[in-house]
Amino acid sequence: MTKVSVYVDDSVWLNFKKQVFQKHGNLRKLSSEVEKLLRAEVVEDQVISGFEKIGVVAKGTISSHDIKAARPKLRGSSSEEVLKEMRRKRLCLDSTSTPVQC
Repeated sequence: MTKVSVYVDDSVWLNFKKQVFQKHGNLRKLSSEVEKLLRAEVVEDQVISGFEKIGVVAKGTISSHDIKAARPKLRGSSSEEVLKEMRRKRLCLDSTSTPVQC
């Protein structure tokens, strides 16, 4: 355990204490509630320990930004364009979606 000091706005701290009191009936759980909030923000440790519980070695996590950056670039037409063209041919539409003689 580590003891820390933080500066929190008086009204925020008062509201937090009220919520803890309403939830537990006393203020003895203030520290555990603060820790719970901090754990919710620091998800990486929980992800790694979850992987370890199922026998997967995890060296860390990466952000969604890194995943998007490493995603391969698509080549060729998008599936939306391919489907539009297939429907156009099936329904005998020209490129402006006007019906034409098939």
